[in-house]
Amino acid sequence: MAVAEHPFTGTFVADRNHSSALFSVVHMKVSRFRASFADVDARLAADEDGVFLEGRARVDSISIADPPELRDHVVLGQDFFDAGEHPEIRFRSRRLNFGDDGAIRVAGELELRGITRPIEASGTYRLPVTDPYGADRGAIELAATIDRREWGFDWQMPLPDGDDVLDWEVELDVRLELVQEG
Repeated sequence: MAVAEHPFTGTFVADRNHSSALFSVVHMKVSRFRASFADVDARLAADEDGVFLEGRARVDSISIADPPELRDHVVLGQDFFDAGEHPEIRFRSRRLNFGDDGAIRVAGELELRGITRPIEASGTYRLPVTDPYGADRGAIELAATIDRREWGFDWQMPLPDGDDVLDWEVELDVRLELVQEG
């Protein structure tokens, strides 16, 4: 991937109505369980040290609503997000590589449950365009796969054949529509 100059000039923030953060994990070896977070913020900017991307999602905005026991176990429970102690998921990066073909690679730090670990993600970006209201908008879409145990998500239950109920690998998908600050 040939590296392009930073294609976003100035500071851009996520349009919260058109941005999302999702995760998925294989459940019972037969299907992929998906959930998303509605409350997502992000900021992409450049300073004297280069380009940076920061983001966060509120755990209690997870799309799991029913049954309430599942929401309580996954969102509030210590086996999973433990939202009472760790209400936000955070990401920070100063290493963004924009390709001249629209590809992007990002290396940064992901904080889940108070544990911060390095992560690499890849995806695409779309150059800013002017919307009908005069604002400049661009987009970044990133995907990564993590081992949930590295962030303390150790819950597991065996299936009758000895395999696991939940896969250890979790796919992350972040889609940011970014609006230039005016």
